Amino acid sequence: MVFRNRIIMEHDRLPSSSVTVLPPYGSSLCQLCRSISLTEMRGPNLDRMQPHQPSLLALKESATDGCQLCGFILKALANPRQFDSFTIGDRSLAGHMALDSVSEQYPGRQISLVAWGAGDKGWLDRIRIITTGEIPEVEEVQGSESPACDPTMHPNYQLALSGSIDLFAFPEDPAAWHGDIKGRPLPRSAGDSDGDFELAKQWLSDCTFSHSPCQKKAVGETRLPTRVLDLGPSDGSEEPYLLETHGIPGRYITLSHTWGGEVPLTTTSSTITERKQCIPLALLPKTFHDAVIISRKMNIRYLWIDSLCIIQDSKLDWEKESALMGDVYGRSYLTIAARGATNADIGCFISRPEEPPPCRLDYRSLDGCIEGQMYVRDPSFQLERIDKSPLDQRGWVLQERALSLRILYYGSQQLYWECASATIRQDGKFRDVDGDDLRSYSGFKEDWDFEPKSNPKFHGVGVDELPAGLQIDLAQYMGQWHLLVEEYTRRQLTFVSDKLPAIAGIAKKYQQLTGYTYAAGLWKEDLRSGLLWSRSGGRDAPISTHLPTWSWTRFSGKVDFLSPSIGLLHAPDDSCKVIDLSYDTTDNLRNYGELSNARIQIEGRVVGTILVEDGPTALYETSLALFTKAGAPVGIPSFDEKEPRQEGFECFCLLVHGRLGSGAGLILEQVNGSKNVYRRIGYVGIPTTSMPDARDGRIAFSDVDPEVISII
Repeated sequence: MVFRNRIIMEHDRLPSSSVTVLPPYGSSLCQLCRSISLTEMRGPNLDRMQPHQPSLLALKESATDGCQLCGFILKALANPRQFDSFTIGDRSLAGHMALDSVSEQYPGRQISLVAWGAGDKGWLDRIRIITTGEIPEVEEVQGSESPACDPTMHPNYQLALSGSIDLFAFPEDPAAWHGDIKGRPLPRSAGDSDGDFELAKQWLSDCTFSHSPCQKKAVGETRLPTRVLDLGPSDGSEEPYLLETHGIPGRYITLSHTWGGEVPLTTTSSTITERKQCIPLALLPKTFHDAVIISRKMNIRYLWIDSLCIIQDSKLDWEKESALMGDVYGRSYLTIAARGATNADIGCFISRPEEPPPCRLDYRSLDGCIEGQMYVRDPSFQLERIDKSPLDQRGWVLQERALSLRILYYGSQQLYWECASATIRQDGKFRDVDGDDLRSYSGFKEDWDFEPKSNPKFHGVGVDELPAGLQIDLAQYMGQWHLLVEEYTRRQLTFVSDKLPAIAGIAKKYQQLTGYTYAAGLWKEDLRSGLLWSRSGGRDAPISTHLPTWSWTRFSGKVDFLSPSIGLLHAPDDSCKVIDLSYDTTDNLRNYGELSNARIQIEGRVVGTILVEDGPTALYETSLALFTKAGAPVGIPSFDEKEPRQEGFECFCLLVHGRLGSGAGLILEQVNGSKNVYRRIGYVGIPTTSMPDARDGRIAFSDVDPEVISII
């Protein structure tokens, strides 16, 4: 047997002692599954697929007869999470029902297997299952308006089913180093084995000495935060204590964790003297305890934990330290993230769930000289979703994650590494690839470039396709800001008063890079597009009555911006013009915190509107739409609060964006009958078109002269 020399890559540094020992080959496989070939599923140019069962019926029969892999494929096709990201409604449920409806009359079409890889060179960690058989021609049934497009499927379930199954190999096996399979078995250890610590140290070393982008951002020894835990020697011979640093230099680690609605061990005005003397390791909650162990293993003496390093019952200290939070994480040598812990008592080291036996397949090189084994994971085993983990639901963590130079995650199933240059998982998979979203998730540090001029990102639009006159720098910075805000607002905060502080560090970073003026979650230079947000979650009452009505920070819950990633809103558009932004600050966060007396002055076209049921011409699909009193259509409303508004409700609309595509504006109401002072009460989508006979919402504003108004 012939082998070749190989290089162990970063994701291959997985000690065999820490991974599951798989059972010997002996699973029942049908002849088709025994003939599966990585070469046939992939091809030298990543352009092949291997035909599998001739129909869904044949697949079900083979699974019933005991073929393990056919059973896995059947589960993957039926699993709701295996549908593409554009799946809507009850299509996932329909997938189960479609398989249940398979019969001799409706056998379904052939399925094929593709060894799936991401990027130009591929990242082989899964097998994609797709429907490929040709659709038989059928005669149109007389009197039928819509005959079935696929006569092999039940008329009620016209789905081309698809799915995926995880593929992995041991790093020492030829299937890995010759077949280039990147997937790896999950570890058995809880993250606290010698092998786990060796792996974490290697990731840290690679980032420190081999990653050029990270080296440029590294700070080395830096001024320590106001307070840190001094852990003493790495051998644990001394108990930790709280150290007032007075700005001495050093390296420190930060902990990112979730309180989970429970108050962990804290420092208060009455306990700070005691904390400075000693904090016995045995008294620390498990997450804090584990963070101390990890820090010592990394040979880092100082550790920063929010609840212990900020005086929790001191408003003055909290305001001072929260204003520095972005710098604390930005200057740390490493951030430890307790990804799998719901609160401080769970810990970083979490016992791993037992994985069901995988399906073992033979691997052979094209010439047959090299042989090995590859494995398919049982689709019923749910891999940890990093975007659904307890930690990644927390609002503060977005800032901690975005600003930290490098992060070591302790998940419920494995370790993860993330820095500006790499995203690595212990199981070798390509970042986060749950389901069939085809790796479109962009919530990684590698995707959050705070200097987008070096890496232009206009998703779905080439730079040469951008509108003439577009302010590219502004569009890139603010397009990314909108995406970050959308990600931030889907997360939860324990205290609603943290809405602005929890993102202030990112805002300061943007201000340092751009020189733009920030206020209440928006930017003066971006107000014309920044104002065009709408609430996509609930419609609860405002969480702050001090914040301006035009700011998304006034509310809890998810918000969406109009076209956040393309930058079309920054192209020349004379629909309206921002004249001024003014406000007073109220705390140590200055313009990054709560504001009072905030208002914007805008010159634009305002029309009086009325809420109409269905509209005079049933122009809109929704039941209520906004029209002028003269009957001209304006658009579809999305009110900021749940307060019921009936047909006949009167309000005003300001046209903000009126270019072709999707126009938008604000729904306003006058303040105390004042003619030129308004408050925002919602967002309105305004249809725009160049078709001569089509209705265009901008027409309602065409005969209105611009006027200067204030929105508070």
